[in-house]
Amino acid sequence: MKYLLITLITLCLNDLSAKEELQNDWIFDKSNIYLENDKYFGTDDGYSTGNQITALYHISKENYDLFDLLGYKDRKTYSYITFSLTNQIFTPTDFNTSTLITNDRPYAGWAYIQTSIHKTTNNELRSLSLKIGAVGSKSGSEQIQNEFHRFIDAEISQGWKNQLNNELAINLKYTQKWRYYSNISNDFQSSLVPFVSAELGNIAINATSGLMARIGWNIPKDYGVSSIDLGADPGIPVYGEFKNMKIKPWSLSFNFTAAASAIARDIFLDGNTFSNSHSVDKKHLIFHYGLGFTLRYNNIIVDVMEVQTTKQFKLQKKSHGVGSIIVSYLF
Repeated sequence: MKYLLITLITLCLNDLSAKEELQNDWIFDKSNIYLENDKYFGTDDGYSTGNQITALYHISKENYDLFDLLGYKDRKTYSYITFSLTNQIFTPTDFNTSTLITNDRPYAGWAYIQTSIHKTTNNELRSLSLKIGAVGSKSGSEQIQNEFHRFIDAEISQGWKNQLNNELAINLKYTQKWRYYSNISNDFQSSLVPFVSAELGNIAINATSGLMARIGWNIPKDYGVSSIDLGADPGIPVYGEFKNMKIKPWSLSFNFTAAASAIARDIFLDGNTFSNSHSVDKKHLIFHYGLGFTLRYNNIIVDVMEVQTTKQFKLQKKSHGVGSIIVSYLF
């Protein structure tokens, strides 16, 4: 993974090279740390754990051809680029059984690096993301989960020998968002952010549509954050508003999310793409709904949310919840 990360960043630097020095064109605006776990709901199965580190840069120059892929050539825009390192872990319900559990989802984990380009206007956001990583034992997910369980003195999972086979993972994702803002009073606002996205690759083929709503005091003028499974949106600010977010020291908002996903492929349910592995009969339409809050004091932001996802495969007994804590720092 270290070499994949170095390679991807090098490629992006080459694509975005310009006459002036790169550091004069890139402004480090924000960093995010995602900590997701279903332990918040007293379970340890399904989508069990997700962790991510993200860096967000504002691109001060507007002459990079790469961002033309997102359109908006005739409108005033801000451009951003993000880099992320992520690990996600998926496990069956019975983690004490070492033999293959045929009526439950496979053990699986994947570690990947992601680079995304973003363009914002005052009411729209377009993003294009590339994920490259590894599924299977090469992801290190078995070691990550079991070492953490040893650290907290919890039982370790016994069935990792049945996990998905090693596979190079490549996925491309496009996201479009709109933002509708209402100033209820001087300090009290609300916003609605409808969104659509589509993903294509050997990890997932799907389309998602949904809505994020926010209401509160001095709410961030951005397109919101989301759980890793719903895109790990890092809070891209609307055009021209990033510096204004810090004028008032406090911000508090309550956030709501609802989305539906149509799924043609999910490697964590369908099994490996290029080799035989355990799989289950997935559902092709699932729903997500969540709530949470965002608290900011000066440069530090804490997002807390919970997301429930309806049953993802036919033998699954109930919906599954995951909690997310996202800590961000504004530079």
